[in-house]
Amino acid sequence: MNFKKIGIVAAMPEEFALLTARFGAKSAGSVGPREFFTASVGGREIVFTCSRIGKVAAASTATTLVQSFGVEAMLLTGVAGAIGSQARVGDVVIADSLVQHDIDLKGVLGYQRFQIPLLDLSAIPADPNLTRIAREAAASVVRDGEYVRAVGELALREPSFYCGTIASGDRFINSAQEREELLGLIPGVLAVEMEGAAVAQVCAEQRVPFAVARIISDSADHGANFDFLAFLRQAASVGSERMVSEFVGRL
Repeated sequence: MNFKKIGIVAAMPEEFALLTARFGAKSAGSVGPREFFTASVGGREIVFTCSRIGKVAAASTATTLVQSFGVEAMLLTGVAGAIGSQARVGDVVIADSLVQHDIDLKGVLGYQRFQIPLLDLSAIPADPNLTRIAREAAASVVRDGEYVRAVGELALREPSFYCGTIASGDRFINSAQEREELLGLIPGVLAVEMEGAAVAQVCAEQRVPFAVARIISDSADHGANFDFLAFLRQAASVGSERMVSEFVGRL
């Protein structure tokens, strides 16, 4: 692919820390409260940044990457919660589409639940070519020795990867009732988080191809003694770094 400038976004500092070190990225300055870093990889410029949590933060960050840094494609990476029983802790989920689960204009001017008025879409499709590359990258990540060991130590299992719908919203989904509701309303949903669909909307509006890759950090069936922060720092951060490395190397 002939992209000359790629944007890489993570939501949390723990997810972001290894990326700049791995690529030897240098500060490119700040826009508002966010600092941006750049590195040259295979003749392409990669722009890294940490959006922080939530749809507004993610949308603002994605807009800055497009309008201030001129990125031509984007990858969002980080952690997500599993919905249903397919994906589990340590698995990598690649989005083929994204839904804002907390937008509901049903009954207003003929709109349906989840429908985004500006785009007239309920599910925003990820770019098929970037999604294919992300799937190939995920297949490599779940075989990576260091990542497999880290997941095994903390989640007591070997990771797999899946591709399907990711739901995003500014509400932490932590009850069985909410999970079951989303499963019933959004066919094929595999994971839930707080940024992906916002990045997807910005990219769709700006006509910028994008992909979203998430590592499952929690699910309905993990043990009560599961240490989320330990998983984030010791496993998910490694997985995100490997995911971005494999993704960029395949472009």
